[in-house]
Amino acid sequence: MRLRQACALCVLLVGCATSRPPVVDFSEETKSYRNDDYPVAFEAWTRHAKLVQDIGTAMEIWATFKSWDFRQAYVAKYAKVYDLADAEREQLAKSQQETARAVYEIHMVAQSTADRWNDIDRRTSPWRITLLDGTGAELAPTSIKLEKLPEVYETEFFPTRTPFSKTYTLRFVRPEGAGESFIGPQSGRMILRVASPIGKVEVAWEAKDASPVK
Repeated sequence: MRLRQACALCVLLVGCATSRPPVVDFSEETKSYRNDDYPVAFEAWTRHAKLVQDIGTAMEIWATFKSWDFRQAYVAKYAKVYDLADAEREQLAKSQQETARAVYEIHMVAQSTADRWNDIDRRTSPWRITLLDGTGAELAPTSIKLEKLPEVYETEFFPTRTPFSKTYTLRFVRPEGAGESFIGPQSGRMILRVASPIGKVEVAWEAKDASPVK
């Protein structure tokens, strides 16, 4: 019996250890990614969370933080898939870097038991979207766009989609100037919160040197 309990405890501990999301790199360091590196980068920058109530799955999300690190891997894969010339690849990389410097952007796939609950882009939606940094400061989205992406494209680049999901692009303009309370990745942590009167889901991205939440 003791051996069985010890084995069960080991399994539990191993499960907890492997379920911890990988740490990420929020820096603007330039990296040499190849097409084959994209799945690893996608996994590192994608988070999953689910809110289940008596009524069923109220909200389930897969959120991909489109950081500069992620975007470099995306450029490598996109250039390979679409056979871009060097000049086209350079232009795509420049555009991706400019966007990463201007906004925090998250590709979010969401699904619910009832389709009417998955209405995040509507002004009348009960869901409130916020982006938090490691200090607890919040940032409201400047836009929430319901995407209509080609299935073959989304399956290749954002494979978390399902036949019952909707895809959103969440954009948060990066604050500029001294005195701003939201310091973003400099805090070592970014948190996406999707909240409503029936509950909330949160996913987080942490840097290797992120300090514990107080």
